[in-house]
Amino acid sequence: MMSIRTNHFHVNHTGFSLIETLVAVSVLMLAVVGPLTIASKGLISAQFARDQIIAFHLAREATELIRNTRDTNMLPDIAVPENWLSGMEACMAPSVCRVDGLSTSFSSCPGGVCPHLKKNNAGVYGYDSGWTNTPFVRSISITEIVPGVEIAANVSVEWQTGFLNKEFTITEHFFNWRQ
Repeated sequence: MMSIRTNHFHVNHTGFSLIETLVAVSVLMLAVVGPLTIASKGLISAQFARDQIIAFHLAREATELIRNTRDTNMLPDIAVPENWLSGMEACMAPSVCRVDGLSTSFSSCPGGVCPHLKKNNAGVYGYDSGWTNTPFVRSISITEIVPGVEIAANVSVEWQTGFLNKEFTITEHFFNWRQ
């Protein structure tokens, strides 16, 4: 006679415990939050780097406008230049001035506080009233080191990134090369 064997499997119908579920959710949260934090910090760093590069270029633009004004005042067709610093009187220390890159005109900042630069749709910075405000404030102070021979131009660009106030400063010396 043949015997028939039947297999009976014992199935446990218990689920995950509450502690196992909490551990699984915690591991999943760590796997998601870590990369999001890194991405967020990367975006903040990129924004700061962008603003720092813009500030550098705005400061360099001002020093180049000072150089251009000095050189224009000393053109060879002028026998004896009246003043190699002509047009930059508003910037002489202790005063602070601003310069508009489009008109290349230097003007004093009332109360020693320069206004925010503005930007047009083409990305040009200046002070035109119809343009969009930017976070950047550029100020210039010129100190005469050796009268009639050497000046030190201090160009400062300030801005705010998030809650942090930042500043980039360039100091450059210019000489009266016709002297």
